[in-house]
Amino acid sequence: MYKDLADAVESLKEQGYTNIFELEDDCITCKSLQKEFNPDELTIVESHPFDQGTDPGSESSVHAITTESGDKGFLVISYGMYVEPGKATIIDRLLNNSE
Repeated sequence: MYKDLADAVESLKEQGYTNIFELEDDCITCKSLQKEFNPDELTIVESHPFDQGTDPGSESSVHAITTESGDKGFLVISYGMYVEPGKATIIDRLLNNSE
């Protein structure tokens, strides 16, 4: 298990998950690949949740992701009451697709 989010990200990079995916309101993007993805085009390989304390807004997770074409990267998601509804829908679709 990883001691914190930064440790998990560094380990994933060492394993070849070098692309950074970002959550948008209606898709997931990757600037280095210059692409937008629907959640059903991505597969979560592994996930690591982190709770950074007592603040409910400080929960996060890092997900190792592969694309249909074999590209590897990671997505960091912050949870809590402050997540925008559009992004929450994308998160749910991604998580449900990868079960």
